[in-house]
Amino acid sequence: MSSSQTLHERVYIALRNSILSGQFKQGDRLTESKLAKQLQASRTPVREAIRRLQQEKLLTSEATDSVTIVEISLDSAIHLYDCRIALEQLAVTGACLRITPVQIGALEQNLLESEAALKEQVNSYGKAIADDARYDLKQLALNYEFHRLIAESSQNPWLISLLDQLSNQIKLLRLQILQIPIDVEIIQAEHWNLFNAIKNRDSETANQAIKEHLEFSKDRVIKVFKNANRLATRNGSGIACPSCYSHRIKKNGRRQNRQNYLCKDCGRQFIETMACRA
Repeated sequence: MSSSQTLHERVYIALRNSILSGQFKQGDRLTESKLAKQLQASRTPVREAIRRLQQEKLLTSEATDSVTIVEISLDSAIHLYDCRIALEQLAVTGACLRITPVQIGALEQNLLESEAALKEQVNSYGKAIADDARYDLKQLALNYEFHRLIAESSQNPWLISLLDQLSNQIKLLRLQILQIPIDVEIIQAEHWNLFNAIKNRDSETANQAIKEHLEFSKDRVIKVFKNANRLATRNGSGIACPSCYSHRIKKNGRRQNRQNYLCKDCGRQFIETMACRA
């Protein structure tokens, strides 16, 4: 690999990680010059990275000289989960057939680390808060790792690639609906049930377990979107903050011929889109 190719890949990975970690917010206007300065690179590898991330549906063009983070609608979220359910059922079927003892050990180690992280959270904040809280960053990383380990255990490289693309969209969705309620203990129990089915090579039980696990996740996401729509309807303005769903907002100038808003509760600036309306 040439040094130029190495630089292009480094810039792409750095920009993708910045998007998926929440460093950039939806509505932020990102330009080649701004990103090149931030990533300490020339505009050529930045332009190539932007092009790749647009193809992966993480960035979208706002104007000729800028891009923004893709905003996922309710319909898109449902489609994402429907695809994920189908692909992860295929993954657990393959895992039941092909998982190795080493991969079984890696899955079990992941679950033990996740349990330790949950206990640490409970000890730090108390059980009542931990039960009602979102995953902390460590737990969230372990969650993604658990599902990817299953995909790897299927030993199907095409399936792994497709699930990686879906995983990035799910990460983007989680950033968009930060307040989604998650019962970490229930998810942990579901992961253990799934692990035991795969370990016992019980494909039927594993398929049912992964389907129910992801259906619950999809239902939680749908409830968040619908709750935001109810708030918007009750408020009457039809506009809600995409971060905290507050309707205490004010107009904050215009950008690219679209109204810009400022949330009085969380301070988020955002451009009006259809997803912001009921």
